[in-house]
Amino acid sequence: MRVVATGILAVMAGLYVFSRSYQHQWPWLEWLRAFTEAGMVGGLADWFAVTALFRHPLGLPIPHTAVIPREKDRIGRALAQFVRGNFLTADRICKQARELQLVQRMGHWMTSPVQANKLARQVMQTVPTALDALETHNAHQAISEKLIDQLRTLQPHEISQKLLAWLLAERRYRQLLAPLLVQIATALAANKDGIETAAGRKAPLGKIPLLGRVSRAIAEGISERATDDAREQLLSASEDTEDPLWDIIHEQLARMHTQLGSHPELINQLVRIRDHWLDDPQSGELAVRLWRQLRQGLDHDLTREAPHSIDHLGTAIVAVGTAIDQNPELAHNIESVLLDGITQILDQHGAHLETMIRQTIEEWDPDTLMKKLEQQVGPDLQFIRINGTLFGGLVGILLHAVGQIIW
Repeated sequence: MRVVATGILAVMAGLYVFSRSYQHQWPWLEWLRAFTEAGMVGGLADWFAVTALFRHPLGLPIPHTAVIPREKDRIGRALAQFVRGNFLTADRICKQARELQLVQRMGHWMTSPVQANKLARQVMQTVPTALDALETHNAHQAISEKLIDQLRTLQPHEISQKLLAWLLAERRYRQLLAPLLVQIATALAANKDGIETAAGRKAPLGKIPLLGRVSRAIAEGISERATDDAREQLLSASEDTEDPLWDIIHEQLARMHTQLGSHPELINQLVRIRDHWLDDPQSGELAVRLWRQLRQGLDHDLTREAPHSIDHLGTAIVAVGTAIDQNPELAHNIESVLLDGITQILDQHGAHLETMIRQTIEEWDPDTLMKKLEQQVGPDLQFIRINGTLFGGLVGILLHAVGQIIW
């Protein structure tokens, strides 16, 4: 573009010389002379303006030239303020995020098993590298210590209260405890003989020969019927959410919820259990063993041709994506949490982002900055030269015509 602009200016100069030389022979060349003369003035003026942005024209230290190298730091500060004030604002970014519906689109994308497995594979391939970095710098120990410090700030009774409140709301405990009732009933049936034997040993009058046998038989019979009745009641309650057993469970959970908020001794006991567990050296050793087993198991699994961890993660991604895709309220809640986090980050660290942009530009070498700018806007600046040359020529014809009319 620079060659084209300079070439047009050279053509203007050649035509000017031609028209000026032969104007006396062909009077109509005065129009060409007016066009080329004004075109050269326009082209040279715009060449000076464009060049003055980046360097001194012809190397002459003319005032107010080489603007960008001389004012690089001021331009950097202004650009950083402009970017932060017009682009890195919470309102603008949150508005764009809502219009794009990123959470909803991501949720729909995650419902595809192919996409989910691809994402799971990419995630799992980065996990060993991340774990290596943590172990190299002993970051996992720092994370464990930080986690323990955070756990000390938790109040067990408050967490338990919230959990019980969630279970009691809409009677969610019935769905969660129904499989447990089936397991208990199965355990009773499997250990029925042992329960009867234990009941027989605890029967009264066991040392008296005849009465002991009678007493033991009665105790075993009662135990057998009680075990069968308990098993049937548990199975019935697991299938019928209106069974009276659920009322008893609800009453006990509600009483426990009330005690957690009003029983100081229970609250203190939970706090002591928390502190005892966190202070126990075996807890730290358990965490180390769990970390090693997790790492070894993960490394071994990733060497398989079809790693189970990728399949499990892919299934989880599909489940999460399906939940988001089918529940607009859930998607809206996730989006609100993310946007609140973005707003908080921008409010707290917006000044740091502005400083980063400013310092980056300040660290650039002036020649590097000029090269970057010329690569981006250079063609447009050369078009300014071309337009200035041609438009200047047209203005020259107009002025010549006005002069002909007046004089």
